[in-house]
Amino acid sequence: MNINSDLCIKCRGIKHLCGLDPCPLFKYSMPLNQRLDYYSGPSPPDIFVGRFSYPRVNVYTLAGNFSNLSNLYPKKLDEILSLRTSLYRVGETLNIKKIGKIGEKMVEISLSEKNVEIEADVKRIENSLLFGRESAPAGPKIIVKNLDYSGELKIPKKIEYITGDYDLSAVEGIDILYSDNFDLDYIRRIFSSGSLGRPVERKLVPTRWAITAIDDIVGKKLIETIKDFGSAYDIIFAYGEYMWNRFYIFIFPGRWSFEMVENWYGTARDIDPLKNGDFEDFYGRKDYARNIGGAYYAARLSVLEYMKNNGISGSVFIYREIGGEYRIPLGVWVIRDTVKYAMKNAAHTNLKDIEGFRAIPEYIIKIIKKSRTYRKNFMQKRLEFYG
Repeated sequence: MNINSDLCIKCRGIKHLCGLDPCPLFKYSMPLNQRLDYYSGPSPPDIFVGRFSYPRVNVYTLAGNFSNLSNLYPKKLDEILSLRTSLYRVGETLNIKKIGKIGEKMVEISLSEKNVEIEADVKRIENSLLFGRESAPAGPKIIVKNLDYSGELKIPKKIEYITGDYDLSAVEGIDILYSDNFDLDYIRRIFSSGSLGRPVERKLVPTRWAITAIDDIVGKKLIETIKDFGSAYDIIFAYGEYMWNRFYIFIFPGRWSFEMVENWYGTARDIDPLKNGDFEDFYGRKDYARNIGGAYYAARLSVLEYMKNNGISGSVFIYREIGGEYRIPLGVWVIRDTVKYAMKNAAHTNLKDIEGFRAIPEYIIKIIKKSRTYRKNFMQKRLEFYG
């Protein structure tokens, strides 16, 4: 049975919107005793900040015996769901303007590089699951009366320095941490916890917004770098496939631009998938990529890292095809990591035009030839030829 992923997001395993009772995903989770009044255990550590009813939102630290939340690729679906839904969300509903002692403890925990032992007096248990298009799944909620941790937090000196500098903007802090090779997920939770930037910037940032913000901020910095590089001399092609997502990635000779289109469940083959896409030219975007959403910024970042490492610029086109089996949203890390690992095997085609490329289906070539990326580059070459 194929289940629409939107149902999982709305249902959270408790509304039975797909008609299945009990929820099949609960086989991966470990429901908690409703009478539990005290909890203690390790935190990976991480922080989850909700966005609904903002500025009064759900804020949780994750708890469970799992030490590396950001290293999920290329695990299989069953293993990911087993790992992620076994993580408990420990916290409370807080106002981002006044987070109180519980919020302060969660912020401190989020800065730690290593696992932290936490303990909490429990108010109630909610055995629901968390699903979202940007963030990875998580398990039941433990609503707490108070929260604390034991032992010493392991916070790198650089993190202490950046989070303690109130003259740095959040963007500057993110750029420095990325340049110093801190993991993107680590930077995201520090940013989400409101620990970066000038005093006016320091407030909790919903996890969904923080993930896309980090991808966008780091991506924009890389764009400014690769604009100064020379163009690719031929078409560079890469292919990646994971979790029923197939990515056809092209870097065409020319100035920097980026375009991404999506084809969900193959339905767009009979219509125009370019309507389900987003584009930016050499001068960038002025608004959010609403058609693709967070996946646009995640994919863009991975291609930009490849271009920076190889000292090239170019016009990028990505065609993403999502199979019907991709019914459970896992987060945009699927897109970011699949494209990242695809680019490790990117190859020069020695072709200047897609017309002679036979390694992909014909219908994709037709889509590419209608794209803004292709038409813009093709027209530019014609102008240069006749000029």
